[in-house]
Amino acid sequence: MKKALSVLLTMAVAVSMTACGGAAPAASGQEAAAPAAASAGVDYQDYEASDRFVAATEAAKYEGSDEWPETTWNFDCSTGDTSTWAQAGYYFNALMQESTGGKVRVAVYAGEQLTNGDQVAGIQSLMDGNTIQVSLHSNLIYANFDPRFNVVSLPYIFSNYDDVDRVMAGEGGDNLKGVLSEYGLKCEGIAENGFRQITNSKKPITNVSDLSDIKMRICSNDLCAEVYKEWGCDASVMNWAETYTALQQGTVDGEENPETAIASASVQDVQDYISLWNAYYDCLFFCINQGAYDSFTDEQKAVIDANAAKAVEYQKTINRENVEALVSEWKENGAMEVTPLDAIDSDSFKNAASGAVDWYTEQLVSQKGMSEEDAKAYVAAFTS
Repeated sequence: MKKALSVLLTMAVAVSMTACGGAAPAASGQEAAAPAAASAGVDYQDYEASDRFVAATEAAKYEGSDEWPETTWNFDCSTGDTSTWAQAGYYFNALMQESTGGKVRVAVYAGEQLTNGDQVAGIQSLMDGNTIQVSLHSNLIYANFDPRFNVVSLPYIFSNYDDVDRVMAGEGGDNLKGVLSEYGLKCEGIAENGFRQITNSKKPITNVSDLSDIKMRICSNDLCAEVYKEWGCDASVMNWAETYTALQQGTVDGEENPETAIASASVQDVQDYISLWNAYYDCLFFCINQGAYDSFTDEQKAVIDANAAKAVEYQKTINRENVEALVSEWKENGAMEVTPLDAIDSDSFKNAASGAVDWYTEQLVSQKGMSEEDAKAYVAAFTS
């Protein structure tokens, strides 16, 4: 019965998906519109259109006189075709083809297809710019290259999306974009993975003591490893592409990811419980290799910037709307037992991980050579 309910949930999330890679559900309260019609000479994979996001009308208008060069950029992301990450890539492709008359195309490779599931290799390939030119990747994975990216995911620094938006639109977001530029990347915007919720196959997680006998899959990130150690949990690093099988076979008991990432990988089929603890947040960087970006004129760059900003806006919008829809469906269909935030002893987790900020500040000092004063100021842009 549980499997049947899970299949129904997956079908509900996937409704209206196209054969060319999948699409996100229509925005809440909106009737799904037909996929955007391609202009003459334009042929792109469909995304799910709505009355707010239609490439044919939203694509930036080119004001320059130089011809667009025939270009295909490869877009990489960690999650699958039906995820909001991939959908941002499909929408960016549609916008660019509309703006350039089909001259500039964006080929979407979801699920780290170009790097055999290796997220760190995906970012390295983006920095190199040969195989991958555009990507959406999590700050947690970027932190393998620089600990400054970990600041976003310190436990309990964000209470809600309003907090997130305020910080990302201010000094905090500017700081992150500056760090990305040091690695030869043009950050076109900060998209969203979301608050990472915890699932497992053993029991509801309501208190930090519940983690003591849980074998948890975490991503490759030293802050995550430190925090789970403070929480007393047996956590091990595993590529996301390998996680479903590990959960299915019982190699690990649980994992933690935002709701949309959980659904796109059908994790609800092999997990019994989800706790909506909002313990920490995960953003995405929409980045273009600087060399690839600089091959265009200033007028063409203006079009790229505008279309990328629209793709980021699209991703954040559908991601937040899908979170609400997925939680409602899981509760209704019983795919997983849902423990809401108000049923969780958040203070037990906060108190157990109270040393995380000091640990992280010391990482900035020891790994990046920052002064203690500068390290504290950097953290304060996200925690004040």
